[in-house]
Amino acid sequence: MPKSAGDTDDLTSAFGDGGWDDPTAFGETVAHPRPQGRRPKNRRPAPSGDEASTERFGWGAARPPQTVLGASASPNPWPLAPLSSETAPVPERILARVRPHGRRLILPALVLFAVSGAFGWFYGSFAEEWQNIAVMTGAIAAVVLLVLLPYLAWLGHRYTITTRRIIARRGLLVRHRQDVFLARVTDVRLRRGPLQAMVRSGDVRVVAGPDLTLVLHDVPSATLVSALLGDLTEHPTATWSLGAGG
Repeated sequence: MPKSAGDTDDLTSAFGDGGWDDPTAFGETVAHPRPQGRRPKNRRPAPSGDEASTERFGWGAARPPQTVLGASASPNPWPLAPLSSETAPVPERILARVRPHGRRLILPALVLFAVSGAFGWFYGSFAEEWQNIAVMTGAIAAVVLLVLLPYLAWLGHRYTITTRRIIARRGLLVRHRQDVFLARVTDVRLRRGPLQAMVRSGDVRVVAGPDLTLVLHDVPSATLVSALLGDLTEHPTATWSLGAGG
């Protein structure tokens, strides 16, 4: 049955200008095509990887951009101020290492020569074998007790002077160490006898309080050692240099 013009106008007023073909008449949304060749402004690209997980589930926070060493970057917001010469700690330096004077090894050296001569003279001159063994045993005991032990004792007795303290070490099997800080030293004294004056050695007495006294026994170049300690106690920043004594 053909539609009249009145029916058509009623449909148009009810459903819009598009009539039955207009989808907006039924509440539908029409997706208009976007023009090609143009990119929308201020649109954030779709996140990927860890950023997508962070936005969906709140896992952690996005990492800040890394800076490659050597590349130009923004200045450090917390720069480290260099230490000045007044605040920087002064390293401890060794100024001298000395041992007691080597003249105390003269007697062990004479004993070594005497024992060697006696052993060469008497060994093998006895008819009995046990007598020769006794001569060899006595020579070995004399060398160990009168030569080797005094030498090791002298070798293990050492004094070290640094810019901060005096270190005294002595002993063979049981090591004994005593430290005296220069800041506590109140007096430095030198004592020498006639024989010590001949070889320029002496005893340097360091007083660091009423109950602490350190004696550097028979050190070589005693005058120089005493002057060094006296200058260090008065001027802690003094720059001395003293070689090891024999």
